[in-house]
Amino acid sequence: MTTPQHPEDFLSSMRLRSAQEDGIFWVDDQRLGVFEPEAARHVSATNWHRFVMQDRLVDLVRRRRSPEMRWSRIRSTWLTRLHALATAEQHGLLIERMERVLDASTGHDTDLTMLMQDVVLRSLLPVALGGLTAAEADLVRRDLEMKLSRLVSPTPGGVLHHLRHVAVQIRAGLVVRRVLRERARGRRGREPDLADPFVDLLPELGMDRALDVVTTVLTAIGGPPGTAAASLLYEFVRHPEWQDRLEAELSTVDPVEFRTAPTRAAPVTHRFVKETLRMWSPPLLLVRRSSFAFDLGKTRLEPGQWYLLSPHLIHRDERVWERPDVFDPDRFLPGAGHGPADRACYVPFGWAPKKCVGANLAVVQLMALCHLMCTRYRLTVERPEAVTMALRFAPVPEDFRGRLTLR
Repeated sequence: MTTPQHPEDFLSSMRLRSAQEDGIFWVDDQRLGVFEPEAARHVSATNWHRFVMQDRLVDLVRRRRSPEMRWSRIRSTWLTRLHALATAEQHGLLIERMERVLDASTGHDTDLTMLMQDVVLRSLLPVALGGLTAAEADLVRRDLEMKLSRLVSPTPGGVLHHLRHVAVQIRAGLVVRRVLRERARGRRGREPDLADPFVDLLPELGMDRALDVVTTVLTAIGGPPGTAAASLLYEFVRHPEWQDRLEAELSTVDPVEFRTAPTRAAPVTHRFVKETLRMWSPPLLLVRRSSFAFDLGKTRLEPGQWYLLSPHLIHRDERVWERPDVFDPDRFLPGAGHGPADRACYVPFGWAPKKCVGANLAVVQLMALCHLMCTRYRLTVERPEAVTMALRFAPVPEDFRGRLTLR
């Protein structure tokens, strides 16, 4: 399915129609917009049920079925590994990797949007696929950066650029295959990353499906997390009163407690992160194909038909949020009248049971970024009120330049 050429205009139109048509309407003759919170939750959850991976390539060639592998099992494996990585030590390593990238950018004018992509990608790559040589890591990052440029740039490159990207993508895929194969044969050490559990599942998965699993994780860290971090800096520089509140909290927080349980140690910072994700949750639109029939009030969605979901539109719905266009982290205080009506109204990481498995890690990283901006660095942006937010595949701050200095 094609995506809109002008996302800002498209989303503005969808928001108006959603308010007029109770959040469920045909966008065109092929796509149903499901922007009512409870309906979006129901459709998303039901279609995830029994979602399985494609057959292995060798079985497709031999015209036979592969052992069934449900994506819910893959998701469960990821969650188990992420739970094991949710320690003060691992959070500390993540922050140290962030610091190294930020330190290298201090003292000169910087494109903050692209800096945040680099910070996030370099700090999360060892979580997704660790133990790479410098050359391997550079190739994987280059692949992800080229994918991102096609999404972020308003003028994607031509045929030659596309062919170069295909070549890099193939080489990056060969890196992943080599890593998995060498770990399975004992020629490379096992790593505490999200790829490693699937080494033991290679006989059942097959290399092509294992590659799909690891590529899914790599793609997930190469785009939306970086735009979320850039959006956080965007709100940070535009609200000096919140800078003061965050600095007051984070300058006194116990470092060990913060790395162990940041949301408990720094509740003001947590609210700031939650509101940033409400305002600017990536991606803006999700296009899905229904596997089941749904009766959605006056509308019926048949199997095989396409539908659109949008956390962004749900987060800006005046029927479920008061003053949705106003940045106010205190709406997440317990009992706040202008906060979310229920859980279905706040979905920055999607809907359960298909919710992003890295949601908790993403919140930790964004809170760590706040901590660094309030305790280690000073960020100066000339005329922050002039910075604009472009709506592409995700919200992207434009012309967002500034200077980092060490405190």
